[in-house]
Amino acid sequence: MRISFLILLFILGIFTLLSAQLPDGKTRLTWGQKISEPSKTYLSKIITSNETGIYALREKTTQQGFDGPSKIYLEHYTPQMKMRKSVKLDMKYNKKRVEFESIIPFGGKMYLFTSFNNEAKKINYLFAQEVDYRRLTPSRKLKKVAENPTKNRAAEGYFDFSISKDSSKLLIYNQNPERRKTQETFSIYVYDQDMTLLWEKEITLPYPDQNVNIESFEVDNDGNVYLLNTVFDKGSKEVKRGKANYRYSILAYSATGEKFVEYPLELEDYFISDLTFKIANDGHLVFAGFYSQKGTASARGTYFFRIDPVTKEVYANNTKEFDFDLLTADLSNRKRTKAAEAEEKGEVKKQAELRSFSLDHLILRNDGGAVLVGEQYFVDIVNQFDNFGVNRFGGGINQTDYYYNYNDLIVANIKPNGEIDWATRIPKAQETRNDGGYFSSYAMSIVRDKLFFIFNDDSRNYDNSDDKLYGFTGSTRRTLISLAQINRDGSLEMSPLINNEQDNLLFRPKVSRQTGKREMILFGERGKKFKLATLQFLE
Repeated sequence: MRISFLILLFILGIFTLLSAQLPDGKTRLTWGQKISEPSKTYLSKIITSNETGIYALREKTTQQGFDGPSKIYLEHYTPQMKMRKSVKLDMKYNKKRVEFESIIPFGGKMYLFTSFNNEAKKINYLFAQEVDYRRLTPSRKLKKVAENPTKNRAAEGYFDFSISKDSSKLLIYNQNPERRKTQETFSIYVYDQDMTLLWEKEITLPYPDQNVNIESFEVDNDGNVYLLNTVFDKGSKEVKRGKANYRYSILAYSATGEKFVEYPLELEDYFISDLTFKIANDGHLVFAGFYSQKGTASARGTYFFRIDPVTKEVYANNTKEFDFDLLTADLSNRKRTKAAEAEEKGEVKKQAELRSFSLDHLILRNDGGAVLVGEQYFVDIVNQFDNFGVNRFGGGINQTDYYYNYNDLIVANIKPNGEIDWATRIPKAQETRNDGGYFSSYAMSIVRDKLFFIFNDDSRNYDNSDDKLYGFTGSTRRTLISLAQINRDGSLEMSPLINNEQDNLLFRPKVSRQTGKREMILFGERGKKFKLATLQFLE
């Protein structure tokens, strides 16, 4: 009896460690078992989740310049985050290798998309296969769903996907290979839930290939397609002589592909430096982004407007300048003083603007309002020549290092009438070297009227001894996971979620995702070990 009692206490103790309400009283974190992953593989995506657990994608990439994964694994984890099954997918078609494109849940099913380059016909085909949720195996039947012309394997274009808000339509975007001095061409295919083709269209734009980029695309519940593009006025560079060299427009195609409208997107007094859009429940297009007074790719403030695609009316058009403290938060005292002087004198060219902010999310609220989320992201390239190192030709060694910077977040709240209510900055500093920002950036959850942002942080930021913002550098030393909560009024609350050093694991925000109204899945990794965790929001 005594032994049994001790065992029971031991089991309860383990459970307490694995599942615990955190000190903030707002969240509960439950870790699954630590799992060893196959050599040279990495978990690249949490695909979906249901009552049976979590479905994830694992990839293995060779080091011989192969563009794309050499092996693909589909994995299923139980609700307790234990691995139930891992299956290596067969990437063969008629005994020839096909290339992985994506795995997408659509219409209550899960589809594997692969491509095959038929070099004899000079056509790159896209295939879809339904995946069995239980067995994790794709059907033997391949359905051809798109194709594009190609010169060779090195220039075959690419495929991308978008699902309508009600999950009834699938858009396949097919970018043709770039050809200089020719017009931009691409194809779009729209499918219903049964993967029946509704319409397709090959499109040629009135711009040279190198002078236009398709930034994003959406399909609405009726099968209408909208594509956001940037047009470069001179050449293909975003900046010319310090000034931005691009403008935005939206391309709209009816549900049959027969009607086409292009909307130029402009602000009367400002330059649109970044832009994103979504389709609202009423079918109208909602746009939001950053603008600049200087005509550069920096941000002075945020803006919002809507377009009725039937009447072409632009309405609810508003802008809001960021306050001075937000604009100068990361400046030195000397630069902040100069920026203040420029404000007083009205010297626009010397006034502060935010640099290198990228739009990540445009969240449409049920009341017709919206929330805009952006992150400061840039890469510093440092070349160093070592005279003391020796290469195989007897000379010095030239080394190039890439520093990936993922810094502050900006969150802006927009009222249903288009008025910008507030903008809040979340202080964050992350700089890592030569890793692509593998453990950087953030994960986000929407819980009722609150937003939660989770990211790797330095524990010294919770020591009140100084006001310096310490940055995450990619090491577990002094690293913890921070939880930033933004309330309905824009107020910010920050607290440490968990210390990464305790288990020698690093949190990977880019893989983690929200899977329920009050739940998200976190992913932690270090070396050949990883864990999944459930984070529940209690309030």
